[in-house]
Amino acid sequence: MPKEIVNKTEKETYITCKKCGTEVLSITHGNLTPCKCEAISVDGSKELVRVIGKLEDYEEIQK
Repeated sequence: MPKEIVNKTEKETYITCKKCGTEVLSITHGNLTPCKCEAISVDGSKELVRVIGKLEDYEEIQK
């Protein structure tokens, strides 16, 4: 009996700064990645994304 192979793609979480429009993807835990205007910084991994900045300054996008 043949096995069915499923191609599963995981979505990545991008954080977009509403002030400068930069999309930030952080995939290394413990390494803060700022946007261009430095209004927000992102620290993340596949399991957890931490954003430093004001809630109204960013939005989360799944790609």
